[in-house]
Amino acid sequence: MQAQTKPQPLTEQIEAYRAGFRENVDQATQDVMHAATDALAATGLANQALKVGDTAPDFSLPNAVGTLVRLSELLQQGPVVINFYRGEWCPYCNLELHAFQQLLPAFTAAKAQLVAISPELPDHSLSVTEKHELAFAVLCEVCNAVAI
Repeated sequence: MQAQTKPQPLTEQIEAYRAGFRENVDQATQDVMHAATDALAATGLANQALKVGDTAPDFSLPNAVGTLVRLSELLQQGPVVINFYRGEWCPYCNLELHAFQQLLPAFTAAKAQLVAISPELPDHSLSVTEKHELAFAVLCEVCNAVAI
């Protein structure tokens, strides 16, 4: 019987990706990406984000197959953990989705539901769900109004 290997922590996966990026992407491209990241951070948008324990405003969004999912209805069943991700094109987001999938049994044991919200169209959300074998709802919010 083989020993079960413990998954690599998300922080280590992200750092490994960053190291590969630094090694394989030219400096000019890295500079553009760093400048864009700095510009986004300078907007202060993160300071407006809900914090752990805050009450999110109710919303109704389509899932990957177009069925509307309402936050207030999910909350009737227990706590809801919401993950916002930028899209299937984002390698960091994909690493995070995998990490959440690995944590899903712990959320379920705590009677909590997990949903991910992306600004991508339902077709992309369905693709992400299938490609990454996600067992939690992926909701579509193309205007980013819920995320902001």
